[in-house]
Amino acid sequence: MLYGEISAMAKMKKEEIKKPDILITAIESTVAFVKKNLRSCIIGVIIFFLAAFSVYAYTFYEKKQDEKALYALAQGIQSFDMYNLSGKKDDLDNAEKTFQGVINEKRGRLSIMAKLYLGKVYYSRGKNEEAQRIYQDILNTSSDSVIKALAEKALEHIKK
Repeated sequence: MLYGEISAMAKMKKEEIKKPDILITAIESTVAFVKKNLRSCIIGVIIFFLAAFSVYAYTFYEKKQDEKALYALAQGIQSFDMYNLSGKKDDLDNAEKTFQGVINEKRGRLSIMAKLYLGKVYYSRGKNEEAQRIYQDILNTSSDSVIKALAEKALEHIKK
């Protein structure tokens, strides 16, 4: 009986040895496919790399646009702070123009922050209705609870 089991195991091992490895089979079939369709494969690889490069370039462009908008927002805040310190109308005009530019770029949260400051600019100019309209717009469009709280607080301050 022991001899029969050993013989059966030996036959199974021979069969296993005769079976080709799955990885080797896959590699061989892939190489054969590439050789048969070389032109199509080269075109496919080129298209893949062009698509990857396009995604990278677009991501890089978007990042630069966000940085540009953030810089503009910082410049507007600085102009508004200078107005608060010096009281010069030119600083307030510059801040308003800068905030409008950031809002027009539609950069998500940066645009909302610019709207908050633009509301402050309008309030400083005595344009309370326009400031209320901007803060109400923020309340209606923003999903951020902190931004909404700031807009609500500004509206309460204006209504006093």
